[in-house]
Amino acid sequence: MPSVIDSGSPNEGEAFKQALADLSEASHIPAKQRKFKVSGPIDTICNHAYEKGLGLDALNTIINIITLANNLDQGSVTTIIKNLYPAGKVSNDVVFNVVGALGPSKGKPSAASQALLVRWLILVYEFMADPSILSRLYGLLFNLLDMISLRAPLCHLLSLITRRKHVRPFRIQILLELSSNIAPEPALIGFLRVFKDYYPDVIVGDATAGRAQYFSHPNPEWRERLLAIQEAQNRDADRQPQQASFRVVRRGTKRSRVSVVPEVRTARASETSVTLEEIEDVYDFVERLEKIELPNQVISALGDALFQKYLVLKPSDTVSRRLNQWLSTFFDEELQALLNAQTESKRLSEMLEKLIGYTRYTKVLCSSAEPFLRSYLKHCEETADHTVLELLSYLPIRPYEELQQAYFDPIETVVLDGSDESRLVLLEFYTSLLRNWTAFLLNQTSTTTTSEVLLTTFTNLILHVDLLCFSTLESSPPTLTTISSVLSFYETVATSISHAPTNPVIRIVIPSSEVVYRLTFTNSLSTLSRLCSILSTYKTAFEACMSQASDGTAYPREYVNHFNGFLMDICNCLWRNRALNREDTNALGCLVPPTILPSLHSYADGLGHSLPTLFSLSKSATVCALSIACFRDLEDAAAEAEEGSLSTRHAGPVTWRSLTVLGNAGGLKMSWGNYRLEVLKWLEETGAPGVRDLMFNTMKLLMSAKGAGTAV
Repeated sequence: MPSVIDSGSPNEGEAFKQALADLSEASHIPAKQRKFKVSGPIDTICNHAYEKGLGLDALNTIINIITLANNLDQGSVTTIIKNLYPAGKVSNDVVFNVVGALGPSKGKPSAASQALLVRWLILVYEFMADPSILSRLYGLLFNLLDMISLRAPLCHLLSLITRRKHVRPFRIQILLELSSNIAPEPALIGFLRVFKDYYPDVIVGDATAGRAQYFSHPNPEWRERLLAIQEAQNRDADRQPQQASFRVVRRGTKRSRVSVVPEVRTARASETSVTLEEIEDVYDFVERLEKIELPNQVISALGDALFQKYLVLKPSDTVSRRLNQWLSTFFDEELQALLNAQTESKRLSEMLEKLIGYTRYTKVLCSSAEPFLRSYLKHCEETADHTVLELLSYLPIRPYEELQQAYFDPIETVVLDGSDESRLVLLEFYTSLLRNWTAFLLNQTSTTTTSEVLLTTFTNLILHVDLLCFSTLESSPPTLTTISSVLSFYETVATSISHAPTNPVIRIVIPSSEVVYRLTFTNSLSTLSRLCSILSTYKTAFEACMSQASDGTAYPREYVNHFNGFLMDICNCLWRNRALNREDTNALGCLVPPTILPSLHSYADGLGHSLPTLFSLSKSATVCALSIACFRDLEDAAAEAEEGSLSTRHAGPVTWRSLTVLGNAGGLKMSWGNYRLEVLKWLEETGAPGVRDLMFNTMKLLMSAKGAGTAV
């Protein structure tokens, strides 16, 4: 990464460069002989570091100044070290310079400065270009433990980098002698306990007794500021410092005391085995996967991403039973407490949050959670917690009647209160459930549930939610949020049924007619586009299924024809200028009763329009503005290409007859078919590709033109 010296305005960069030069000069001159106050350059440097961070060159320069012999006072050095915010990764050279400045020597920084430098190494450990560099310096750092001024921060730093290979008998002996010869120090006892985690049988007795320091981050606010600086310096998310997902999570003292999920701890490990705590990165994890020893408490997997990866890659029935047994006991206790207190405890809330994180990763709901969730729904008087609903969205597929009685009916009783918000919550739950079931069906290799049960349950769920969507749209004037949630469900259904040709347990279930036409006659272009995309996916799935069936009867002809009626009606409205007619094959007339058609025709005639054309691309309230904008853009392009070529312009709306008149009057000459193609293209470019997809997937003329690459 380039140095941030050159970032910002020229004046800023020059001021920072000058401040570095002044600081370097002042460090070699005694305070009384300086011609300027050193506080000025230090303030400039610290402000720049806090705002933008220090580039590699600037960081090297400042580290060299404070680690070599200098004439700066302790207050100035302290201020500088506390503001060493690196703008990028900390290089190995910087780490070498800092570690080389540690130890008892006249030419080295003061004891207070050395302690601050060790603390700085702790702060930037996760931001080092090569964190393993400290592991190679382990012996040097360990030998500095006899310095009282450095012992506490060194114990913290060493606890971060200690691995099994570092735990050796001579080091254990040194730590035991230190702990026995001095008064109890929490930092030293905490470091001894890190050693004991690797070899509990070696360190025994009272060596680790007493108050120990659990090494939490020394300055979370400093870290947050550094993250903000590096995010601003580098927008590439892959290069931003992130929480290591291939290291065991360690928490601070306060949090660990109240957390219901224990940390990952592995005891009884042998010399040939490896613990999860020793894993440094993904390569280390893959290389040593087969040698990893199972941690003491499997329930700690709920709070540790690395342990979760291990369980997914090396599944075990024994581990699953242990995990479910622990959860079963916990939920029994919490359920009893919930019934007695009538309020949800913090322990239960935390456990549910941990469990949903684990379930999101494994995509499998722990069997021990189901009895608790059933009881929770029965005794829940208010709206179910969002975490509970998310957990329930991972329910395994089983007979629909069983699911409805045990879960769906209680959920609807708890969630529904007559408001639109409650319907949307329920709709979101069913959408997530269907999405998870689809993922399961597409990835299953074997299952104890019969194909008939899977098919029936999957189909019945879609039919049930289809009815919910209809009631949601009809209960009150739907908002865009409501319509979007309904469309999200049908998009999930469309994704699922697109796999019907290759998966026998997935059947195509078409939406109800009322829902389709309710969404067709909308004033929202995005709604129309999404609906058309859904129907286009359905049509493709139907065609694939019908072509694969040996006798061509994969679905009843009446069922397919009813769906074709949706396509015909929408094409009649948008493309063919034959809206609401029932004369075409399979056309349903948008379910408009024939008895009221004369009144609608009379009304349209009174407006000077023909009813069949009122819903076309040119005149539809949803699309007409974009259609005329498209045509005017075409006119502008033609005028720019040949100045004076257009003597008149179209006033709109565009029709077949008006295009003929316009061409004869000296305006833009374009066929009716090409105009409509340009509108479809315009809609696609403006973020509404669904209309074009459906037209090209349905109209034979467009399909042939697309294949031949010719105009219509």
